[in-house]
Amino acid sequence: MRNFKIFLWIFIIFLIQTVILGHVHVLGAAPSLVMAYMMCIMIMENEFRSAVTISIICSFVMGALSGRDFIIITLFYAYGSIIVFALRKKPAYAHNAVKAVTWTFALSVLLEILLFLIANRFLNLHALFYIVLPTAVINAVVTGILYPILKKTMYKEEKKKLLIV
Repeated sequence: MRNFKIFLWIFIIFLIQTVILGHVHVLGAAPSLVMAYMMCIMIMENEFRSAVTISIICSFVMGALSGRDFIIITLFYAYGSIIVFALRKKPAYAHNAVKAVTWTFALSVLLEILLFLIANRFLNLHALFYIVLPTAVINAVVTGILYPILKKTMYKEEKKKLLIV
């Protein structure tokens, strides 16, 4: 049942990303529901193998869907999600939703700066304030919305199992 939920969520995320969000630009930023989904999963997932499998699938498909540099997008998403998975327990006092939003914001900023530098060889304030930061803020907001939904739908049974054991 859990694998079916993961497959269904990935299908829904990619459907929304391609059909709706692929054509939406808010303040010059294109939101990435895939990045938000990956960061939520990396924070909530307990098994490394599942987390890496989900991240690799999302990385390849997002690299193909983004219309940008396929290799850079794929590698950045894959390595970024593995780093987030490795550091998801730190700091211990922070709530997981806050960690997911923070990581999404940080990785969005890094990715947009990297892509802008590759395309233009320099970074100016206009790009920083009108492309990089709006994209990071919108991705962080999407993560904040998506995190509780995923928590209730995908990880509800696991919480019950942990309480029983």
